[in-house]
Formats: sequence, structure tokens, C-alpha cells
Amino acid sequence: MIIYKEIEININDNIYVETKGLNSHLGKEIRIIIGSQHREDYIDIIKYIVDYIVTNRPTISESQSICYYSWLLQFRLMDKNYYDLYEINSDGSDFIRGCDTAISIIRNQSEICSHYKLPAQFPNFSQMIVISKGVYEGKDIEGIRYESPEHMSGWWLITDDYDNNIESLITVHYHHVIFQRPDILKYLALPFGYRFLMENGNVGISKNED
Repeated sequence: MIIYKEIEININDNIYVETKGLNSHLGKEIRIIIGSQHREDYIDIIKYIVDYIVTNRPTISESQSICYYSWLLQFRLMDKNYYDLYEINSDGSDFIRGCDTAISIIRNQSEICSHYKLPAQFPNFSQMIVISKGVYEGKDIEGIRYESPEHMSGWWLITDDYDNNIESLITVHYHHVIFQRPDILKYLALPFGYRFLMENGNVGISKNED
């Protein structure tokens, strides 16, 4: 058992990681089915949810979604006493039980940043990205991240199809890009001021030139 912000977090029969005490905030507890990831990873998600609920005191309802850094989770009322956490699947077509994909994505993003000794700055699932032609078509990408307003991820994704006319760029939802281009997802937590260049199967990461 772990106590976090006065909420108990327990492992139940090696099946669920679940809370005890959130019902005073929600009328329900939260639980995550344990899959193939480390237990500590599920506990981290529970802590994230506890922070969100204790700080913001939201009203949670059936099938309500919540951003978990770069991925999307959903509350499902599968038991009268619990909201189970589901997550969007890899192509965005449905929600599936558990959080294994979310955990894997955040770990991969963190490992890329750690490898380059950089702090991870996770984009939010609800933010926007600027892209050029060719991104959805799977072409090689140069991604550049700039300091941006809160609703923007800061990422500009450019391919060789870009005609140097800034008016040809379009602003799209983050999730439209990652469902089309999961191959770049692990690079998107690189901090503001950095870029990646995907070229002929190789990827280089560097600091933006001033």
C-alpha cells in the first residue's frame, strides 16, 4: 500500500492497481487493470489522476476523457464502485481497457530525452501541431519545436514537399498526426529549442540554431 495525498493506492490480487479514498471526491474509486508493464508505471498513472482530481475537483462522468501527457485515457463505469481506466488505441478508432500503450509511449519519449541528457517536455494530446504537405503521406520529416502558446505543442513538421510558402502550412490537432505518423511519436517530448531530422531511415537530434 502507498499513501499519496491522503489517498491509498493498492494492488488488488495482482489484477488491479486501485485507489481507496477518492470516493470522497468522486463518489467512486479509480482502478487500472495490470497488463504487461511494471507495476510502478500503473502507480504513476494513478498518482497523475489523483493529482488531477484533488487539485481540480472535476465532475467525472461515464466515458469522460483525460489527457495523460501525450496520450488519451477515458473513465469507464464498469462497476458501481469504480471507474476503470481505458485508453485510446493506436489508430484512434476506439478505447481499450488498460493503459499499456500510454505507459510505453511516455517511457519511449522519456528515454529519447534521457539519452540526449534533455528534460522531457511532453506535448499534450489536446494541443495543435503545424505541418506541411507530405507529413500524412509518410515522407521524411524535419521537426522543429518552438516556444508557443499553451494550446500549441510548439512542433512544426516539414517535409521536402514544403514550398517555402508559410501560408501552405496547416495547423492540425496533435492526435491527427500521431495516428498517421506513430514513427515520430517518441521524438515529440524533445524540449523547446530542439529539432529532429528524419532522413532515409536515420534520425538526428540537435539544438535549434539561434
